Amino acid sequence: MIVFAAKVSVKKIVAGVLAAGAVVAGIVLLLPAAENAQTTVGEVGLDSKLKTNEQRVALLESYGWQVDPEPRSEREVQIPKTFDDTYQAYNAIQLEQGLDLTPYQGKRATLYTYELTAYPTGEQGVIANLLIRRNRLIAADISSAEADGFVHGITEQPAAEQPSD
Repeated sequence: MIVFAAKVSVKKIVAGVLAAGAVVAGIVLLLPAAENAQTTVGEVGLDSKLKTNEQRVALLESYGWQVDPEPRSEREVQIPKTFDDTYQAYNAIQLEQGLDLTPYQGKRATLYTYELTAYPTGEQGVIANLLIRRNRLIAADISSAEADGFVHGITEQPAAEQPSD
């Protein structure tokens, strides 16, 4: 049997209680600040945590995109370890909007694809892609799969098509 003995004075007990109280008070004071720092559905940006579908849709809507709220697809993708010309061009689009795929080379991410319900030029079949790793947006684009299709960042809004007389 092991016996442990300690001499504790009233001063040490009071100091311990005060120290514990200071720690609890610090946690209580910092919790509201941490809650305010977390992104809600209403306030999203490219650097926001995107844990839920609602947050992903809110991100797209915050840049003016109207999308079907249910993703067309959700799949895991592997980002290549080395970028070919296509990935270099795609990453250039990401760099223009403040994102960068190079730190994620060789990593896995989840690709969410949403169908746009309206595109400013009137084109049909346009989609929004969000590439997310660990609840962080690492790439995003708006694209058309047509033969003469396009790809651009979600921060770029093309001019609306002018009605012809």
